[in-house]
Amino acid sequence: MIFRSKTGSGNLEPAGAPASRYGSVTILLHWLTLFLIAAIYALIEAHEMIPRGNALRGATEDWHIYLGFVLIPVVLLRLFNIRRKSAPVIVPALPAWQMKLTYWMRLYLYVLMLGMPLLGWIYLSADGAAINVWAFPLPAIAPESESLAEFAEEAHVLLGTSGYLFIALHALAALYHHYLVRDNTLVRMLPRFLLRNR
Repeated sequence: MIFRSKTGSGNLEPAGAPASRYGSVTILLHWLTLFLIAAIYALIEAHEMIPRGNALRGATEDWHIYLGFVLIPVVLLRLFNIRRKSAPVIVPALPAWQMKLTYWMRLYLYVLMLGMPLLGWIYLSADGAAINVWAFPLPAIAPESESLAEFAEEAHVLLGTSGYLFIALHALAALYHHYLVRDNTLVRMLPRFLLRNR
């Protein structure tokens, strides 16, 4: 397209002007990732609350695993996408220390999003479990080993627990920038239909 809409207005900006929002693919992948992570956490919490012997307990564990495997290609696609597209600038600009903090927090979130499912996969492999996702068999990525299975399980739980804190900080930071600093940090990632009245 020669022109694209500016955030929050009906004006048009010429092609080549700095983007005021992320592209549609980036926004879709961001919110899809959030949905997957929320579902993954909700399923494992439900699994812990359901009594042993209840069929739903096994189902929640299975779906926790299924969605964990789905998360891997989604995050890889996100990494590929951000490599080819630069992020829209934050207006007004953040102080240098906040930019550094943002960088390290985003880096940890990607470690979290890839590390959790990969550690789960290593655990299943080392534990000798048959790995099937919706009846599609997946290969083991680690040799059977009781000590490796124990390590991977503990690391998976530890990383997952830290995720509660870092995901909450990520969300609170976005709200802080939107409502207190009043910059465009959050607006850059909102779907267009939420911006019609802005």
